[in-house]
Amino acid sequence: MSHIGNKLKAGFFATPEIQGEYIIKLLNVEGSGVWFDPTCGEGEILNQLAAAFNNEETIINTYGVELDRRRAERASKLLNHCINAPIESMVIQNEAVSFLFLNPPYDFACALFLA
Repeated sequence: MSHIGNKLKAGFFATPEIQGEYIIKLLNVEGSGVWFDPTCGEGEILNQLAAAFNNEETIINTYGVELDRRRAERASKLLNHCINAPIESMVIQNEAVSFLFLNPPYDFACALFLA
């Protein structure tokens, strides 16, 4: 299993904006909701996705969790809510979110869960 320090040293690789544009074309959003990114980085991709659908009739509330303090501070300026903590410490209620954006940092620990 990986060590949190290794995750911090591994670097930060934001999802490119062009990927967000592709994802927006694939989404069919019906109504307001809560969108969550458990590894939000600086919050840019979740903000981009939500902004494409946010309007007077559709309100998207964004939540993010980020391990790195500086990135969490940046994300808190773009997202409605951002928590600086390891995702492993979060408890999320069933049916609390309507959209879950998963683009975690891939390492050995994640591979164990995928196997």
